[in-house]
Amino acid sequence: MNRHLLAFVVKLGSTIVAMYFIALFFPLWGKMNFLHALLLGLIVAVLGYVIDLIIPRAINSIVAVAVDLLMATLIVYAGNYFLSGMSVSWTFAWFVGLLVAGFEIFYHAMFVNRVERG
Repeated sequence: MNRHLLAFVVKLGSTIVAMYFIALFFPLWGKMNFLHALLLGLIVAVLGYVIDLIIPRAINSIVAVAVDLLMATLIVYAGNYFLSGMSVSWTFAWFVGLLVAGFEIFYHAMFVNRVERG
């Protein structure tokens, strides 16, 4: 399997898992079904993958993880306005962002930094 395809599949899977985990176990913070998590996870994964191709080479992985945290938080909260049946608070979006950023730390160690080293 191509290294970039594997990296994208891992990023997509971890993003969807992070979103749906918060939706399942913290329902008081907001309401999101699996289709919402799938759609928003795809958006976050695609944008995050493009960002990961640019930022770690230009600056470093810590900045890339911070950008991923903010991007995931803002996209999940913006889902309130674009997806019917979804209702999330800033707390929900923030914790999704934190969980995505936690996955991103390991993602950068396993895929981004390893690809840069060769």
